[in-house]
Amino acid sequence: MTAPFFRNLKEVLSQNGGPGVSPDGLRPAGVLVPLCERGGGVTVVLARRSERVPHHKGQICFPGGSRDPGDADLFATALREAEEELGIRREDVELIGAMEPVPTVTGFFIQPYVVQIPGETRFSLDDFEMEEVFEAPLSVFADYDRYRYAETTFLGEEYRVYFFDYGPHTIWGATARILHRLAELVGESSLH
Repeated sequence: MTAPFFRNLKEVLSQNGGPGVSPDGLRPAGVLVPLCERGGGVTVVLARRSERVPHHKGQICFPGGSRDPGDADLFATALREAEEELGIRREDVELIGAMEPVPTVTGFFIQPYVVQIPGETRFSLDDFEMEEVFEAPLSVFADYDRYRYAETTFLGEEYRVYFFDYGPHTIWGATARILHRLAELVGESSLH
């Protein structure tokens, strides 16, 4: 049932422009947007950062981080970080495609990579960086009425900061922006 979903999403993402180039002054980062099949549906894997990390304390996030000099590219960064943070093994990751990069007001330029991971994936959290991991049905993020937002100016342009409540969590910032855009792309993929 979900095989056509992933095939269609891959097609839409292939027409999406792919990875971007980080503008001067923003720190390049890569994140995985892990999707998996659960009971005939698709869930997205999210994590909550610990209060001990230097950036984005306690925030809901995707696994990923800043590019290290040894990383071949930002996809390699995202794979390395996902393995360190959540124990997602690179050999279990199937790349679906890259989304548009997301600049953040905190000085990062995040390149999201949508991937499929096996439904039986067992997570192993890095105690210092991650407090918890959880999954949410991807479909909930297409309920656009559930988003709140604040307007600001960033890089000389109007910029919308999204907020989305899911259970006890408030997902906001770059993570909510990526989920909002992913829901739009999933909507486009269902038209194929």
